[in-house]
Amino acid sequence: MMSKHPSHNNGPAETEARFITDASLAGLAKWLRVLGYDTIVFHQTAGRSMMRCADKENRILLTRRADMVERQFSGSLFLIKDLEVGKQLKAVIERFALKIDRDKMFGICLICNEKLLPVSREKVRDLVPPYVFENCSRYNECPRCKKIYWMGTHSRNAFRFMEQHIPNHLP
Repeated sequence: MMSKHPSHNNGPAETEARFITDASLAGLAKWLRVLGYDTIVFHQTAGRSMMRCADKENRILLTRRADMVERQFSGSLFLIKDLEVGKQLKAVIERFALKIDRDKMFGICLICNEKLLPVSREKVRDLVPPYVFENCSRYNECPRCKKIYWMGTHSRNAFRFMEQHIPNHLP
């Protein structure tokens, strides 16, 4: 469900879509990040301060709190009704007509929401398991938390999840 303010219900173009979720939707936030969408999790109690943050940063507010819809808010607010993350993700993709770009997938830190930067293989030699170092040639690093990312079994599992829940939206 969208905010009661119809003049503000149109989501931004897919290249601009940025989100803020309440803490109950941290799982959804992770999947939006996997897809390359800038998504922050608001860990304080959802309410006016979350709405101010969404407004200030031009973010679409995603929440499970039905009472938020009744509040006056000048931005876009989408009420997530489903408890299952796959269905939540599908609902957001469809409501905001998000386009999934393979080049942007896995490009954001799942922890910090920072854009990942390429890092040399030699730099990660002592930071990843030996098997990973021997079998992977490309790595990315979060500039904030320094977590190292590579395409491995977690990536294959993520693709399986997406094929199961959002098959018609994959590139």
